[in-house]
Amino acid sequence: MLARRVRFGAVVVAVVFALTGFSSSGKHKSSGGHGCSSSKSSHRTSTSGGTSSGTTSGSSGSSRTSSPTPSPTKSGPPAHAVVVSCAGPASATATVQVTSDVDVTRTVTVPVVSRAEGVSGDDYGSVSVTLKARETRTVTVKMGTPADAAKVRTCRIGTIS
Repeated sequence: MLARRVRFGAVVVAVVFALTGFSSSGKHKSSGGHGCSSSKSSHRTSTSGGTSSGTTSGSSGSSRTSSPTPSPTKSGPPAHAVVVSCAGPASATATVQVTSDVDVTRTVTVPVVSRAEGVSGDDYGSVSVTLKARETRTVTVKMGTPADAAKVRTCRIGTIS
């Protein structure tokens, strides 16, 4: 009797998937507007042998989910950078190497903070750069006040956004 219920449950699940446009692998099928329209949602499918009421949400046992869309890490910035050369007497620009930390193309703003001797406050310059997934590029960042370039002693990267 239990085997019969398991087979019936499996048939019901397959019929539900067929009618809603989902395959048994848990991924959305493109079927002319039927089924789920959100590309970021994940769908659970039951792999247990319990009784079924015709739906898969809330089923006990293990489940599979479709792979999520890559996105930036929630704990840090979308890229990191290092100063290759600082602004100084020869140039009012800093050279910076920027590396994407995400799996998608994204435009980031890289600020460079320069500290000049004898000048109150820091100088800020920034550049926006579009990076492909995990790409590294070298860019130049102009100082906000180029007249103070000869007095610059240190450069550091600000918070990348």
